Amino acid sequence: MNSIFITPTQYIDPDFIKMGVFIFIIVLVMLFALLIIRKILEHKLKNKIIDKGISENIVSSILQRKSDDHHINIKWFAILMSTGIGLFIVNYTLPLGIHSFAIMAISISISFLLYFWYLKRFDK
Repeated sequence: MNSIFITPTQYIDPDFIKMGVFIFIIVLVMLFALLIIRKILEHKLKNKIIDKGISENIVSSILQRKSDDHHINIKWFAILMSTGIGLFIVNYTLPLGIHSFAIMAISISISFLLYFWYLKRFDK
């Protein structure tokens, strides 16, 4: 068999899995390219500012990024967990339809709301 069974009567077409993997790989490559470009441009900007004679303290305060790096893991956990829960619910409300998109949208929006509340509580 060339398909992955969900239940004995339903299956996922392998072409859908290949398409999902292909899209995922493209997104990862694009995010990596954007990250590299951003780092290169930030480095060039820092060098130009330093070459102009501005002190390094002022340069670092101007180019200082918002420090959300320690919250990024919680954000991705919330997004991926809600996506998993949404897909789990969609699996039990087959056949797929417009309600499936609504379930996914609601579950992902709930994750962003919970992440917002987490940030609000953490900043206090």
